Amino acid sequence: MKIRVLVIDDDEDLLFLAGKFLTREDERIQLVSATTDQEALRLIEEEAFDAIVCDHFLGQGSMTGLELLEWVREFNPHIPFIIFTGRSQEAVAIRALNLGADYYLKKGTEEFRELFSQLASRIVSEVEERRQAEALESALNEMEKRVEERTTELTKANEQLNQEITERKKMEESLILQRDLGNTLCNTENLIDALDRILKATVQLEGIDTGGIFLVDSDTGDFDLSTSQGMSAEFLKSILDQKEIPVISEPLYVSSSEIDETLKRKSDFEDLSAIAIVPILLDGKPVAILSLGSHSHEEIPLTDRHTLEAIAIQISAYMARMKSQQSIAQSQREIIRVFDELRDMLFIIDKTGLIVHTNDLANTRLGGKQVALDGDSILEFYIQEDQEKISQILQDVMNGQVVMSTAPLKTVNGQLVKASTRFVKSYYSGKDVVFMVSHED
Repeated sequence: MKIRVLVIDDDEDLLFLAGKFLTREDERIQLVSATTDQEALRLIEEEAFDAIVCDHFLGQGSMTGLELLEWVREFNPHIPFIIFTGRSQEAVAIRALNLGADYYLKKGTEEFRELFSQLASRIVSEVEERRQAEALESALNEMEKRVEERTTELTKANEQLNQEITERKKMEESLILQRDLGNTLCNTENLIDALDRILKATVQLEGIDTGGIFLVDSDTGDFDLSTSQGMSAEFLKSILDQKEIPVISEPLYVSSSEIDETLKRKSDFEDLSAIAIVPILLDGKPVAILSLGSHSHEEIPLTDRHTLEAIAIQISAYMARMKSQQSIAQSQREIIRVFDELRDMLFIIDKTGLIVHTNDLANTRLGGKQVALDGDSILEFYIQEDQEKISQILQDVMNGQVVMSTAPLKTVNGQLVKASTRFVKSYYSGKDVVFMVSHED
């Protein structure tokens, strides 16, 4: 997707360079420029942008970048906004962050190529993070809509049965069950354990006394029994009359009169009077089957059907979350692999100064091949005279600054390693961290 960026600066030479270098760094970036505050206000009101980059000083008699930031944040609190400041305007940078700026860069501290490379990287990072957040919010809204629709159906069913005390009690118990299962899914990371708990709770419904949850193998179409309370995979295949992945997108309910006599002679079907087959869908495809039965009812009660379908939605949401977490974990493993291939030493430092991760070169150069540095304090790898300075650098970087240092590193054996080190704030494993990249001189 294209990334539309509004760059606001009264320096037309800088705008020219921005257009030249930013689009070269990432071909998705499309630049729109403004040289005055009024032109910028008009463009922001009339057009849609994915990010805004603004100089702090826009000329005498004009709004400042901070004033533009405050104005933008009133009606668009989420659009990435990056402030350009001068060399010695730390106060402006701090105020920008307090007003909701996503980042700031100092002019003149880098070569133009490096400055705009850093700016392009930050723009893409902020925009992609916002788009991911919007996509997640959209998915959550869609899920809430589906749950709301299901809740509406349950409410209508309850209104029809509000004169029958027994049915009202069943509905209340059903809702409590769904709530408890929701809590279970929120607190359980193991899929098999979660499904086992769900099945044990489900067979406690008045109209249900036996069942199983089967995972569907997407490659072979086989049913892999995850958990069972008296049902086998053969039972499910017999009902569906097929051995491949079932093309089933809607719940299937079989009453006593619809159960074939041949099926009744099988041990799984002995005295079984009603059956429910409820698919658990992910991306429109069945990834698991909730197979349940009753020996006491001629058909699965209406209230139980709604409950089972709501539970299927909860399981689907849980599996979608687990799939997302696995994808994030895989992405993180890929990032670590890239880190390990760097020719510079890399350290990821938490806000307390402890090392969260190092690449292979850092481990080898400072600790030896068999020594892992994770969990150590980064200050241990500097001489005592430099430790206070490094501690202050970490604090400054956590506050949004980007800092360079030439303080030498120290190996676990006490040898000094001359290096140029860049400190920059980043995000890793759900936490704010400092990325520290050291190039050995």
